[in-house]
Amino acid sequence: MVARDPIVSPLQASVHSRLAELTASANGEAGAAHREVALLVEALRAVLADHPLDPRGYCSVCHGRRRGLSFRRRRKLPCRAYLAAQLALGDGAGEPAPAAARHRRRAGSALHYAR
Repeated sequence: MVARDPIVSPLQASVHSRLAELTASANGEAGAAHREVALLVEALRAVLADHPLDPRGYCSVCHGRRRGLSFRRRRKLPCRAYLAAQLALGDGAGEPAPAAARHRRRAGSALHYAR
């Protein structure tokens, strides 16, 4: 039996558990909000169902595109669909993750070239 990728499996579990939390929280609501949340969760699950793992733990859709580069070693990267879903759903704490800070050059520092 081939070991599963340690990056992809927890990512999938995290996304599906967050979708289950959203569905459970929407069950307490009534009306249009419940229907909209349920519709969005089912749509996202349908998209993620199109990204199954092969026996080696790779997403057959995202990693299948690179077949022409057989001389290069395949990296163990998470599925792009699951990664995008995880980033969009967040961790459930209500606050999105802070954006990465960008480095800025100081206004007074210019490059000095030797003459």
